[in-house]
Amino acid sequence: MDFPSPIQSLLNSLTLEEKVGQLFLLAFAGHDLEPIVPLIVNFSIGGCYLSQDNASNPEEAKELTLSLQKLTQKTSHHIPLILGVDHEGTWGVLVPYSTTGPGNLALGAAGKPELTHKIYNIFGKEMLSVGFNAIFAPCADCNSNPNNVIIGMRSFGEYPEKVAKQVESAVKGANTSGIITTLKHFPGHGDTTLDSHRNLPKVNKNLNQLEHEDLYPFQRGIDAGADMVMTSHILFPQIDSINPATLSPLIISHLLRKKMGFNGVVLTDSMNMGAIKKNYPSDEAAIKAIQAGVDMIMLAEEHYDHDSFIYIKQHMKLIQSVIQAAKSGKITRKRLDEASGRILTLKYKKGIFTAPLTTTDLKPQFGLRDHESVALEAAYSAITILQDRSQLWPIHLNQPLVLIHCVPRDAYAILSHTRGIGPNQAEPAFDVFQKELTHLGVKIEVYHYEDLKDEVIPETIRSAHSFIAVTEDYPLPGTDFETNLQKQLVKKLSASLAERMIVLAFRSSYELSEFPLVSTYLCTFSSRPCSALAAAQAVAMKKPLIGQAPISVL
Repeated sequence: MDFPSPIQSLLNSLTLEEKVGQLFLLAFAGHDLEPIVPLIVNFSIGGCYLSQDNASNPEEAKELTLSLQKLTQKTSHHIPLILGVDHEGTWGVLVPYSTTGPGNLALGAAGKPELTHKIYNIFGKEMLSVGFNAIFAPCADCNSNPNNVIIGMRSFGEYPEKVAKQVESAVKGANTSGIITTLKHFPGHGDTTLDSHRNLPKVNKNLNQLEHEDLYPFQRGIDAGADMVMTSHILFPQIDSINPATLSPLIISHLLRKKMGFNGVVLTDSMNMGAIKKNYPSDEAAIKAIQAGVDMIMLAEEHYDHDSFIYIKQHMKLIQSVIQAAKSGKITRKRLDEASGRILTLKYKKGIFTAPLTTTDLKPQFGLRDHESVALEAAYSAITILQDRSQLWPIHLNQPLVLIHCVPRDAYAILSHTRGIGPNQAEPAFDVFQKELTHLGVKIEVYHYEDLKDEVIPETIRSAHSFIAVTEDYPLPGTDFETNLQKQLVKKLSASLAERMIVLAFRSSYELSEFPLVSTYLCTFSSRPCSALAAAQAVAMKKPLIGQAPISVL
């Protein structure tokens, strides 16, 4: 395989151990760099997975990335790190300072690829401004299964052609900023019901089905210039009956490389997720992945299960196992050079070899008005009226607006405590919505879940011309947001008041099939604050709503 001449020269000068080190992208807990230091300095690892757990604001992020890159100056060849983050809209880092936009499903509902281009360009600019040089985004999954518990709003939608247009725009927008882009979760996590953070899902599709459905957005993303492709820990038995995608030569070397023509870096999803951890020893899984054609092994959650000293020992042992596999020929020299060469080439092409090393080199770009206005435009464009049988929209505001908060307050505790991964937003969508309505001069009367769960419905609600019941959902790694109690309350209210009831959903619209009596259903396809702001403006200003559902409404 041909690499740029400076990279080929560098590759020729590296020891086998240094080449193996480049194949690892590892995480560490909190703000203490001590656990990661020996892995960078002694093993020359290729990169770090960073999260809200490591830096919760731009200044912390800036100091973190500078400190990490300075550690590489203590290595023989001073090879800088890929510093990657799960910043994809619905999930994000540096929240609430960063611009997340409304998330991918809302961008799909907005149906404006030019807005997606702008949002992803903002992602790149903001992350690069504090030294994060890679985003693990966009999700190219077609969310074709309504019971999918982990993709959902992280996807641009269900329909391959529409998802592909959004993926293409996202990649091009991010690439324009100069950041590394990552398509995930290959060859598609959209038709699963099991979260691979928990165990190994199975998708029983043949190659023809995959090519016409799940693979098409990946192909468009590859053609648009995506730098990395992240594998999924999913079994596709009609393609490979033995190995999940991450460990499958048929899926990685044959399908992704040969058939789809991807020549960039193949990165695993976290090898500490339940799908791998519960089914394979860690050293065996890493070796099998590299043999299958993976270039980079990511361990994004390992540190959450152990103290820092055990963490160091386990990763050193894992890297040593791969070194031994390379020395013995179990991993061929050709495969090792190919993988490490691709990683080095990516760093070279993205300018990472000139990584900032002083505080003056980084100028955080957060809280910019034009970024916020793009996010709000995207959020407003996504709001969709899915049904309005009693013609309750737009809302009459000649009396106080009755709001019903259907989410139990204690359900929100998990939002900012998901190991730094996920929404990371402390303020729920409902709270933002309520505050903005008040700011816009709308008189409101609020009832919470706790007020209504066991009580007779108050006369204020019964006599209202119309009222809004707010539902929410948030995709969370390895756990679920509470939605069943919300549904119970909506059904209780709709049993007698359906024709005067508006459900405003800060989530996907899949719940609509469970509310056959409800007159009016509006969906933002997002639980992000910008979508809550947009919804409040829609209520107060009565501007036209133009969103189109990017998923089936059953």
